[in-house]
Amino acid sequence: MPFLTITATPGLTEDQKQQLLLRSSDTVVKTLGSSLASVRITLHELPKGHYLSAGQFDIPNVTYEIDLIAGRTEEQKAALIAALGKTAHEATGVALEEVRARITDFPNTNMGMANGITAKQAGR
Repeated sequence: MPFLTITATPGLTEDQKQQLLLRSSDTVVKTLGSSLASVRITLHELPKGHYLSAGQFDIPNVTYEIDLIAGRTEEQKAALIAALGKTAHEATGVALEEVRARITDFPNTNMGMANGITAKQAGR
């Protein structure tokens, strides 16, 4: 834990995708103090014509959906959002203005961990 889902518009190279994943993982570890072993990231690349921003199709974009166990401070969340924005921009070249992030906090009873137990059962 945390879980990140990254959605990106088409056009990223394989290297940019790998850098986005690796650098996003490092950013979470550095910003939140999470263990590398707990970070999970999925990347979804949208087909052409499946993203609309301000009435325009396929503006280069990276969006993060971040699932956390509740308990992080407002400052930690703000730092993570800022750091991921910078990371996405540097890894992909997508304009910083087109990077978005959304954090959802889950109660520790609603987050599954390794071996099919809840975060609460794991002592989180």
